[in-house]
Amino acid sequence: MASKASSISTATGVDWSAWDAWLRAEGALDLPHPEIAKLALRRVHELGITTHAGNGKPFNDGWWAQTIAIEFGHQHGLREKGQSSTGDHAVSASKKVVGSLDDLLDRWLAAVAGQTDFDGVKLEGEPRISSTEKWRYWRAKLTDGSSVNVDISADRIAVQHAGLESAADGERWRPYWKTVLSSLV
Repeated sequence: MASKASSISTATGVDWSAWDAWLRAEGALDLPHPEIAKLALRRVHELGITTHAGNGKPFNDGWWAQTIAIEFGHQHGLREKGQSSTGDHAVSASKKVVGSLDDLLDRWLAAVAGQTDFDGVKLEGEPRISSTEKWRYWRAKLTDGSSVNVDISADRIAVQHAGLESAADGERWRPYWKTVLSSLV
């Protein structure tokens, strides 16, 4: 059993093989991701799952329904690793860091200062910067239609590159973003 399927079994108290069989019986192999997630959510409610079977904490039913749908899609070739429910792909990379939110944002800005393109793909307009009490954000669109979202928290800078055409694109970008993150001083 895959580790994600195992975590689903632990969280729900229902073996993954039972989830898989139930979803197949409900016709999930012929449904898009959002409909599979709705089925999973319905089943969670039918089973009365309100607490995490492994740790007893409150059960986040919407999140787990999405997780069940994603795993079902992966196991049956309906969805590739890194593929979103809309069919595009994303990749992420992060680095554990120490500093204030503003210091970490400044370090990110210094790492990308003056860049008009990333790995040969030009920026589409100026990146946007925003903040909340607990986060700093840097957002950019690229001319290939993809977008780069950088989330900065108290101990981590995380890059998500979404809107990629294929899993291969994701694997092309992952080492690039890891290199950019490793340059942060």
